[in-house]
Amino acid sequence: MVIKELEQLGSKQSPYKRSIVLIRHGTTQWNVEKKYLGHTDMGLLPDAQEELVQLREQCRELTWNTVYCSDLLRCRQTLAHIAPQLIEQAKFDSRLRENHFGQWEGLNYEQLKDNLLYRDWIDDPHKVTPPEGEAWQTFAERVDSFLYEQIWSEHSHENSHKTLIVTHGGVIRYMMSRLIHGVGFWDTHVIPGQAIQIDLEKQGDHWLGRRMDFPYIGL
Repeated sequence: MVIKELEQLGSKQSPYKRSIVLIRHGTTQWNVEKKYLGHTDMGLLPDAQEELVQLREQCRELTWNTVYCSDLLRCRQTLAHIAPQLIEQAKFDSRLRENHFGQWEGLNYEQLKDNLLYRDWIDDPHKVTPPEGEAWQTFAERVDSFLYEQIWSEHSHENSHKTLIVTHGGVIRYMMSRLIHGVGFWDTHVIPGQAIQIDLEKQGDHWLGRRMDFPYIGL
């Protein structure tokens, strides 16, 4: 499947549309310390509710057809802070976890910069895997599995659909690179507690994606 930017604004509208809001979890202690945080199940900082208050206000009046959340604690807590009314509706999915950094979990650049394998990984993460960590292909395949099943499938939802996803920075970067043509993995900068909206429309065999300003929600 090829994901392309909408090239012809006047083209015939598709009955299949998706409006997706991707939210990165709030700040953890390891985020503050710039440590690699993948599958380690760490909660948010004690003042997370204050950090997320604006996002909570933005989400207060919004409704969603489906809500998905990483099963890790920091994402569960983020969802509980910004939209506690959605907890019962949410589907917690391990495919939305951050990449697993293996032996590098809890370490930062200063601690790893003299490690030759680490430097190779920085240069080419597609080919180099952290010791006891998750290979890029494995990470990509599980996120793609989620996208095919929950976003791209015409049979998974009604024609027009609004989805909220609370997940991690690496997952958001990867999803952006898959949903919008020409966007690379490192092209998206997303900070803790930030929301990014993408509108998708089916055109022929392709889903065409555009980044929109949040809290605008279409459909």
